[in-house]
Amino acid sequence: MHPLITELGLDGDPKLLHERRGTTFFKVGDTALKITDGLMAGREGEVLAVLRADHYIAHGTHGTHGQGTWLTMRWIDGTSLWDTLEPAHRGDDTPAIRRSILTAAAEAAEALADLHAAGWTHGDLQPDHVVFEHDAVRIIDLACAQGPVAVPFYVHRGGLAHTTAPEIATLILDTTDHITTTPEADVWSLAASLFWSWTRTPPTDYRDPDSGRSELLADIAACRPRELAAVRPWSFPHFEDAVLAALTHDPERRPSAAVLAQSFRSANA
Repeated sequence: MHPLITELGLDGDPKLLHERRGTTFFKVGDTALKITDGLMAGREGEVLAVLRADHYIAHGTHGTHGQGTWLTMRWIDGTSLWDTLEPAHRGDDTPAIRRSILTAAAEAAEALADLHAAGWTHGDLQPDHVVFEHDAVRIIDLACAQGPVAVPFYVHRGGLAHTTAPEIATLILDTTDHITTTPEADVWSLAASLFWSWTRTPPTDYRDPDSGRSELLADIAACRPRELAAVRPWSFPHFEDAVLAALTHDPERRPSAAVLAQSFRSANA
């Protein structure tokens, strides 16, 4: 058991859920504890505090237990976007499934629109970072978020390759500088997450899916879109048209998150 669990007075049987690349994640009773070797857990805590997220509890530094930061949150008992669209991937084509897909997509886009309206961008949106909890949709893992309030700085070099927007992929490949995230890139990432969750295949037609991150990003930057008709479980024009509009290569032609949400709502009317 990590000594921070005792020091923070967390009650419950600790369950280690994740430990890799300098991040350790525990579930202790009804509390989630994230511990990082560097500043990212604390940085996420500062973002959550600024946003007044109702699942945020506290954050701080390791202190006597080495370098790094920690974050505690109320455990979010919900379903990820990936799991929410799983029935559709199985091939269940019913009116109820179609309504549920459009509703989930609209709610995810609305949650992203709320984040953008508050002046923040996510920077690493992917299927597991959208969680449906009862009547709320939560955009989680905000360690990479950028916004109007100063939080600890780090050099952002993008997030998960599969959901990285083409213009961000280009910057990662062409520079070694800090990358500023944008709402338009977040919209592409959400659409990529919807495409991936719906088809179980990323939206880029990679030359070699097993290649390294740089090669994957090069294919994204070159705009090598995968043919949706070849990988979809069944035809769903209203949903597909909205997703593909948000996956356009030119960020200026993408809908905002709010407009994307309205597209899904209108199709479900």
